[in-house]
Amino acid sequence: IAAPLFYVLRWMHTYVPNYGWAIVLLTAAINTILYPLTLKSWRSMQKMQKVAPEIKSIQDRYKKYGMRDPRKQEMNKEVMAVYAREGINPMGSCLPMLAQMPIWFGINRMLTATIELRHAPWLGWITDLSTKDPYYILPVLMAVLMYIQQKMTPMTATDPSQQRMMNLMPLMMGGMFIFLPLSSGLVLYILTSNIIGVTQRWHLNRTSPVKAATK
Repeated sequence: IAAPLFYVLRWMHTYVPNYGWAIVLLTAAINTILYPLTLKSWRSMQKMQKVAPEIKSIQDRYKKYGMRDPRKQEMNKEVMAVYAREGINPMGSCLPMLAQMPIWFGINRMLTATIELRHAPWLGWITDLSTKDPYYILPVLMAVLMYIQQKMTPMTATDPSQQRMMNLMPLMMGGMFIFLPLSSGLVLYILTSNIIGVTQRWHLNRTSPVKAATK
């Protein structure tokens, strides 16, 4: 994955003589290609939010039983029956993230393994895209935009603890990029993806708003 990404990035660099801005263009191109998956995920989350009260009522009826109780299987069958009735794929909302994960690993490998990107500057304080942000500005911006993006996304989790975990995910991601020596170029890619994601969700919220869930 890293090799073809680098060849495309190097080709872009012939027109944009700055690897940081080339990463921004590469991010825009990849997110444009993945937009159909994003749209499919959005539709899936809309459907899941619509049936969320029904799923919650099913889970409430079985919450007194332990996880190993055979009756929990009946709960799972009822939940899956609702999903089947509405044509919902429970994994549909994860498609964009699953598609992006290999790209994240490929970009991080590309940044740390290619000599052309060693000490490649971007803007101001970012003097080496292959090393971490010295002032942690990019990870903080990434976490903020990820949180905004999360708030603009239909909430599909019905359990309050799951909702809290989803809200904590941006903070956990930001902390990971602060404490782990990951390249600032990778953070720039994710940050740009988040900016595009916020723009896409703003557009989808205007053109295809989530319908209020019925009790």
